[in-house]
Amino acid sequence: MEYAIEEHCVSITYITTLVNTRKKPIKSEKQLRAILRVGQAVNLAVERFAAVGEAMADDNPEIRAEMYDACKDARTAGAMIEQMCDTGPDSQCGQLQTYADRSGMVRAARALVPTVTRILLLADTVVVKQLLTAKDR
Repeated sequence: MEYAIEEHCVSITYITTLVNTRKKPIKSEKQLRAILRVGQAVNLAVERFAAVGEAMADDNPEIRAEMYDACKDARTAGAMIEQMCDTGPDSQCGQLQTYADRSGMVRAARALVPTVTRILLLADTVVVKQLLTAKDR
């Protein structure tokens, strides 16, 4: 779970970078590739985090349904962020431009944070139960 928490912290840094990207159009192909890679990295980190949550849910039937729901929501938000970072040709000038808009990125990040928090809280619940069980032995 520690690895998953580190991945989450990296995702927060990436999201902050995306949200703080300047508002003027980005025309450098290098900048566009960097934005695309950041979006992909966020989605990959969310995928790994959700996989850890689902593995924990498989071992703990009392949280299974809620954890799977939280993981599904997190994956949706992660995919949304990656999609917003996708690039394509601009119809007016033929140059590559990012389709990510700042307000959309903020909405996607706001959708991601509560789902990741739910996963962490459910994981904490399992750990606390395990500690209490170990204490009673």
